Amino acid sequence: MKKFFWLLTICGSLFGGLIVVVGVSGASGAPQEAAAAALGLSCAVIPYCLSRAISEIGK
Repeated sequence: MKKFFWLLTICGSLFGGLIVVVGVSGASGAPQEAAAAALGLSCAVIPYCLSRAISEIGK
């Protein structure tokens, strides 16, 4: 179970990085760049927090 959530975290990080690169390169202004960065970070941070919580509960 833990491995599944950590793999989900890795996938989320890769997907978030892709969103940031594509979003920032295609943005036409600072607000769009900030929105792309926020979406990319949320794709990485939310699964990480979930994985950490499950790891800590399992201890």
